[in-house]
Order: sequence, then structure tokens, then C-alpha cells
Amino acid sequence: MGRLGIELGARALRGVRLEGWYRPRARVVEVEWDPDNPAEAVQALRQHLGPAQRVAMTLDLPLLFVKQVKLPPLSEAEKRNILRLEPERFFAVRAEELVPAVRGDDDLVFAAREAPLANWVAALQELGPVDVIEPGPVALARALACAQLTAAVVLLDGQRDGVGVVEIREGRVTWARRVFGELEDATAALRENGGATRTIYLTPWNEDRVSVLRALLPEAMVRPLPAVADVVAPFLPAYGAALAIGTKPIFARTLVSPELGARVTARWRRALVLAVAAGIGALVFALASADAWRARATRELETGLQSLRQRAAPALALQSQLEALGREAQAIRQIERGRPDPLGVLLALSKQLPAGAYLRGMRWSGVEWQIDGYAANASRLVAQLGEAPEFKEVRFLSATTRVNLADRTYESFVLAFRYAPAPEP
Repeated sequence: MGRLGIELGARALRGVRLEGWYRPRARVVEVEWDPDNPAEAVQALRQHLGPAQRVAMTLDLPLLFVKQVKLPPLSEAEKRNILRLEPERFFAVRAEELVPAVRGDDDLVFAAREAPLANWVAALQELGPVDVIEPGPVALARALACAQLTAAVVLLDGQRDGVGVVEIREGRVTWARRVFGELEDATAALRENGGATRTIYLTPWNEDRVSVLRALLPEAMVRPLPAVADVVAPFLPAYGAALAIGTKPIFARTLVSPELGARVTARWRRALVLAVAAGIGALVFALASADAWRARATRELETGLQSLRQRAAPALALQSQLEALGREAQAIRQIERGRPDPLGVLLALSKQLPAGAYLRGMRWSGVEWQIDGYAANASRLVAQLGEAPEFKEVRFLSATTRVNLADRTYESFVLAFRYAPAPEP
């Protein structure tokens, strides 16, 4: 089933039915209606367009209040609650409930009377569940954006029902007004808002009205509102409303009442649950049907792997040998790094030993070294070795004794120390 967008005007309903998603085909119809008795018009729409899976409504300017309302910097939902709580402070109503549509980044507010809006929704539910209700200028801007027309001034010439003036910038409505009277009043509003020098799009196109408009605004260029995707200008708000179906709206920016918003949210949740259930069912079916294929593929893979193992056995054996040799080489390198260097220690000692001193033996255990020998002055030897940065913790292990060697007196010594070679530059 398709999507159905319906514009509610002062005297007529315009419907656009879209079939398909990638390149939707559009069918349009316009029927007269009585806002106080919509059932007959809804039945006519049903005969021409049929029921729909989802319905979106948009209200023309004659059915809306439009105003720039200064409110504190609050969230969109809080702004909406303020307007719903005291609507008579902001709009020309008395003892009536309104449904406002607000935006957080500007002061433009659209509003509709809640009681008749609820009756219209109830009537249109005969065609399908209503998911979206939004101001006509907003739906019009969405439709024009599909034709890359994101900046425009549009005159909605309702003649005896007033002239609607809508300004669109960067794809969003920035100003809107319903002007009662003739085109002179609409052009005065345009001049006041600074849009009289721009291109003005008129709908519906009427040569007599265009001549009057060009005489009033000679500096402006007047053009007919273009068609979008084969949908002619009068049906563009309904077309834009239909395009909104399928995305969950931000209710504070729409004319959806809190009660209807709760029902729409419940429908979205049910649809989500059903979609998840359908997806799970499809997944289970796919998994069940894939068991035989998986088993066959597994057997084929096992056969292929067995063949590959047989062919790769020599290479795997060689790889194992290389890994073993690599581990041995790494162990040897670690041993070499941890093994002390006697020649390096002996070289360092030869640089520090005073003349006439000599060694009889040198031993090491872990990181500690021991030397014994003879020197003319053993205490001076300890002090001299301790001054060298590479010798640490130099100390005597036993008492020194004096001995005579070759007609000279020496002191025997047994020393211990730790050797830390200086890092290479």
C-alpha cells in the first residue's frame, strides 16, 4: 500500500498518493469539502485514491495561526507546553485549545485549533493511520527542495480566502503570513519583509492576477511555481507531506497533539517489534536452510585441508626446524648479553692499577668480582679503584699482610667489587 499526503484547505482537500520508494509514482485528486462535515470528502478521496498504509496531513494557511513568538531559551517541548498552557496570551483565541508547532532555533510558530483538528484526524483515519500533521508551508518547502529550489518567495493566491505569503531560505520556512484583502496588501507585506525585489512564485497561475502583481512590483520577477516530479504546483504541499512519511517526526515541530503523538509512537514501536520479529524469523529460516550447504562446504573444506596438509608436510617440518634454530640463537644471544667480559674487566683494572702492583688471580660470581695480588700500598689501591666510575662497592675481603719480594716490601690484598662498564658514546 502507498503513502497518502493530504492538504486541508479552506474549501478543498488535495490528495497525493505515492506508490513505490525509489521512484514513487504520484496520483493526485482534489475534492471540495466542508471543514465541519469532512466525512463526505474523505469518502470521495477513498474512492479516487484508495486506502493507504500511512497518511500525512498538512494544513493550509487559512486553517493556521502564524506568529513570531518571543519565548525564553528553552527546549522545543517546553516552548510548546507554554503555548498550550496559555494560548490566549499569544494568539487571538478565547477558551480554545491550540496545537502549536515550534522550532528551537527561531521564533516562528504555527498553530491550529485542537478540537477541529482532532475531528479531521478522526475522519482521515478511514484512509489509514495518520502519522504526520504539519503546517502547509513546511510541507511546501520539503517538496520544493526535491527540485533544488531552496530559496523562494511564494504567493499562495486564495483570493477571497486571503493571500498566503511564504518565504523559504536554505530549504526551511523563515517567514509566513496570511494577508486578507487584495494583492496590494500582499505586496505591502512583501515590501515590509524585504522580499519585494526577489523572484516571486505565484500559485495558482492567473494571467490577470500576474499583470496586477507585476504592476505593483515592477522590480520583482514573477514566475509560476514549478512542478516537482510531475506533481503540479497546487498539489505540492500534499506531495511534501507524503514525503515526510517513513521518518519519525519531532512532534514539537509538528501539529501532532500529545494524544496522537502517543498513538503514533506506539505504532512505531509495534512496527519496530514486528520488523524485528520478521527479521529474526527470516534469519532462522535462512540458517535452517543453510545447514545442508554448510555441512557440504565443511566436508569439502576438510578434504581440501587434508590434501594441503599432506603437500605442506615437508615445508612444515622445515619451518619447525627453523623455529627451533631461532629459539636456540635467541637463547645464545641472551646468554652472551648476560655473560661477564673478563677481558674488559682486566683492561679496566690495568688502567687503574698503580705501577708496581700486579694480580695473582681474578674470579667472578654473577656480577661480583674478586681479585688478589700485591701492591706497594693496598689502601691506596682501594681508594684509586673506588674513584673509577665503573668500579662499584670496592672493599677488602681479608686483612692485608706485608711480604718481601725481590728486596721490596709489598702488601698482599684480596678485593671484591662490582663492575659496571660505562655506556659507549
